[in-house]
Amino acid sequence: MEYQALYRAFRPQKFSDVVGQHHVTKTLQNAIIRNKESHAYLFSGPRGTGKTSIAKVFAKALNCQYETDGEPCNECELCISITDGSANDVIEIDAASNNGVDEIRNIRDKVKYAPAEAEFKVYIIDEVHMLTTGAFNALLKTLEEPPAHAIFILATTEPHKIPATIISRTQRFDFKSLDIEEITERLEFVAQQENTAYDKEALSYIARIAEGGMRDALSIMDQVIAFSSDEITMQDAVMITGGIERDELNEWMKFIEQKDSEAAFKKFHQMIDEGKDPTRLIHELVYFIRDIILMKHSGEILEETAFVHVEDELLYKMVDVLNDAMVSMRFSVNVSVHLEIVIVKLIRVLDAPAPAAASGGASSEEIAELKAQLKHLEQKIASGAGVKETPKRPAPSRSRQGFSVEKIERVLNTANKEDLVKLKDGWPGVYQYIEEKGLQSLRALIKDSVPVAASDTHVLIKFDNDVHSELINQNAEKKEELENLIPTIIGKKVQVVGVPDSSWQQVRQNYIDSHRNDMQQKQPQEEKSSDVAKKMFGDIVEVND
Repeated sequence: MEYQALYRAFRPQKFSDVVGQHHVTKTLQNAIIRNKESHAYLFSGPRGTGKTSIAKVFAKALNCQYETDGEPCNECELCISITDGSANDVIEIDAASNNGVDEIRNIRDKVKYAPAEAEFKVYIIDEVHMLTTGAFNALLKTLEEPPAHAIFILATTEPHKIPATIISRTQRFDFKSLDIEEITERLEFVAQQENTAYDKEALSYIARIAEGGMRDALSIMDQVIAFSSDEITMQDAVMITGGIERDELNEWMKFIEQKDSEAAFKKFHQMIDEGKDPTRLIHELVYFIRDIILMKHSGEILEETAFVHVEDELLYKMVDVLNDAMVSMRFSVNVSVHLEIVIVKLIRVLDAPAPAAASGGASSEEIAELKAQLKHLEQKIASGAGVKETPKRPAPSRSRQGFSVEKIERVLNTANKEDLVKLKDGWPGVYQYIEEKGLQSLRALIKDSVPVAASDTHVLIKFDNDVHSELINQNAEKKEELENLIPTIIGKKVQVVGVPDSSWQQVRQNYIDSHRNDMQQKQPQEEKSSDVAKKMFGDIVEVND
């Protein structure tokens, strides 16, 4: 006999074989025992949780002459024919490919005929949400008042797409995602039945990756067994799923905790080169931070684990960053770029002030000291003594926003139009070269960028995305990659400086205003400051007095 996939070989054949859906199986068994079967059922829930399997078991239990406590015998001729799909009175229909009015009318015309062998004629309509509006309307009357010998079982993963008029005519059962422990226990049973050696940690990992679906778990397990020559190990499970082992993930997160963006980026690209899946890495990060939060609140802290001393509020923000990235990655072509940006965002979350400081909290010692200073000042004012003016707090550095005004000014001080024109003319060629070489992350980085100033030693590039500007300024590897391509255009080695489009106009205007007097002294009297700016930037600049 040819090999059968595990999820087919170990498909539940009776209610006691079903994992996790006790509220469904118990209700159906009691209905059979008490002869209180409904004429229509709706099974809804995530994929791979047993909807179609339970529907077939229910069909066998309804028609089995030797059923015991609502369980089919699985040995009589009728049970066997329903199991292998040859029973004429149990009709399984895929609504995804039979979703028209004509197919439903065909069911409506044949349902009135009595079953040939069984007591009940059972119609199992899978993915019923795929039916058209006309097909649902054709099903309404039959579903409400079918013949006494007919039972309809509708299965779907998207119940919100089913009309309320259909749902109200059925008994609805909501299937739940399976717990990791339930899936792990079933995987152990399957491995023992198959005489396969296994690592329990690997089975737990597979159960977590399956995200509540037993069919997915068995499919992954089947794949791991095929890869590892009849043995299930943690290393092979991680390799097959494109995931990452806990120790390696902790090492990566340590770099982020230390705010070492360069080491974090190198580690990320190493994992991508090893075949890790960026989407799977995002999921692993969410689980990792979740485990850290649980670890902190359970009191069993392992000091070598990353983020164990990070405030809970910051950990919550990191989970929000990861959730936003997961949503964006669903609709993105180049998902690895999103993960690169996530690294920067996580470091910025850690750079944020502690929650107590951010909310203005202060210790009792600080409050006492402030009260003493206030009392001293009041005494000096009462005595008529002069009070020194409190020095102004220096303005915050713009480098915290992802760019440095000082570096931009160094470029503008020696900027010339000739190099800028060369760079602008050759910039499409840089993009094309990067695309041909398959440098996807660099391609996405400079896609919406344009040179705005150039000198003998530096090039200023404007980015539409603020995060991309910050990335080119902080990621030495990406910066070096881009700097190695520019000499092919202007014939000289230069350093790249990024500026976000949202700040460029203001930065440029501030520079012109602050240097206007110096430039006018160096230029002939008849030359205007706007001409000076035009010579520097290569385009028209409006200067307002």
